[in-house]
Amino acid sequence: MTEQTTKMLGKCRPNEIADYLELIGDEQAANRFHSAGGRAQRLSVPFINDEWGYTGAKIGFIPATGKKAECDIVNAIGMQADDSLKDQALKISLDVFHVQNYPGTGKHRILCEFSGKNQTQKESEAMRFALTVAANDKSFAAHIGHPIFVGVNVGKDGLSFEGRTVNVRSEDDDMMLDALGNATFRDGLSLLTTAQPVLKPFVKLAEGVVTSVLNRNKNREVFKFALGLDFSESRTTAKLKLGSYVVVQTDETEWNWGDFVWDASSGAVLPKGDKTKALNLNYLVFGVAKTGV
Repeated sequence: MTEQTTKMLGKCRPNEIADYLELIGDEQAANRFHSAGGRAQRLSVPFINDEWGYTGAKIGFIPATGKKAECDIVNAIGMQADDSLKDQALKISLDVFHVQNYPGTGKHRILCEFSGKNQTQKESEAMRFALTVAANDKSFAAHIGHPIFVGVNVGKDGLSFEGRTVNVRSEDDDMMLDALGNATFRDGLSLLTTAQPVLKPFVKLAEGVVTSVLNRNKNREVFKFALGLDFSESRTTAKLKLGSYVVVQTDETEWNWGDFVWDASSGAVLPKGDKTKALNLNYLVFGVAKTGV
């Protein structure tokens, strides 16, 4: 696996991005990046209508309680944690994946990989899960409430959770990715039993699929994020609570979650000032609930 294929596409130079877009048949977008010049630095990349190019993330939180159709979204950084979740078993699910824009034309096939640590009485063991979604630009992928990790044991320090998305354009990977839709993967990675003889092979299988996919030139990593959800009093880290976490792919420096609301009727993040408009960015929503609830 080369450094170029594992690096987020938005961190590449304009000429590298243009070459990839040409490879997957998006000539119009490739021309924009060619015009930026082959020697231009990453900071000059013209991400106009190319929301997939952002490399940063903003983390918001939607409380689990409340019956209103619209709910305020708060900044997950620095909010108050729920200490009662220490040593509890939780379920993490992918509830929403909004695709504003991904590289290429037509329907996008996107590989999502999630990893973290499961705290047992004896040790901290690696978790890894992968799934694929399909969506057109400016639409939602049909994976509402898809379980990722079931029965995750939260230690006293919190929960470590990471994710990344890969744009898949190589048809050679169809059979391999179809395997992610079978029953073994469809129900999420279960950590409910004390003895986990199949956990390590399952983790290795998911890791192997993602590694193999990234080895193809037509497949590139688009987004990567890390959620360190803890119980500390720090005002600079995200906190663990029951509810939903919104992860937005953006480089916006003056982001304010007070400008947005969660609209339950449409299942979308909307600007508070004009709810007829959508949030024109790629974003994912993860649910955190107690196992069995």
